Amino acid sequence: MKRMMGTVLMCLVCVSVYADKIPQVSSSATGVVEAIPDIAVVNGQVQSLGATAEGAVTEARSKLDSVITYLKRQGIQSEHLQAAQVLVNPEWSYPRDKPRELTGYRAVGSFTAKLQDISKLSGVYGGLIAAGATELGSTRFDFSLREDLELQAITKAVELAKKKAEAGLKPLNQTVGEVLSMEVGTQWQQPPVYKSVNMAMRAEASSPVPPQVNVGQQTIEATVSVTFEVD
Repeated sequence: MKRMMGTVLMCLVCVSVYADKIPQVSSSATGVVEAIPDIAVVNGQVQSLGATAEGAVTEARSKLDSVITYLKRQGIQSEHLQAAQVLVNPEWSYPRDKPRELTGYRAVGSFTAKLQDISKLSGVYGGLIAAGATELGSTRFDFSLREDLELQAITKAVELAKKKAEAGLKPLNQTVGEVLSMEVGTQWQQPPVYKSVNMAMRAEASSPVPPQVNVGQQTIEATVSVTFEVD
């Protein structure tokens, strides 16, 4: 019985391969689009130390409210602002050969702001410190029309893949026919973490002239693998 089943399975595979034996050609290509990011995402924290948990939380909330108010004054809409719940934890000291001692409480609140006008980035960073931010994270950049840029890259990749297939078939006096299958993938290598930029902004927060931020062009890539029928 096992031998019979094995024979049947082998026959099915053979029939499948034979049925799919259509003249075809496969080609892959990469399309590249370059653009300058026009969105910046800023994140940071406020922190407060207090003798009581309630006192630390109250102060941290006040700082967080001040930061959010400042960001709104810079023209950032409410839907582009996020403020996380303030968390509080006890602070301990560990004297040598003695039990640990409670020294107070630390409250931390985080915030995120999306700037749709990247030219405001340096000025916003400078004012965040004065508004109460105690820690600024790394800046993340993005494109407002990222989907459109990805579609442009895909179009370039498909056109190039077709040209490659046509070039391979031309010496054989054959042409590219219908598309039998296609795989598409896109990727964007986000800019490196701008810690040095953030550090400079923190250092110059009190400067009357905020530091400038220069964001270069970034690359969006699309890779396609296409299988064409050969006419």
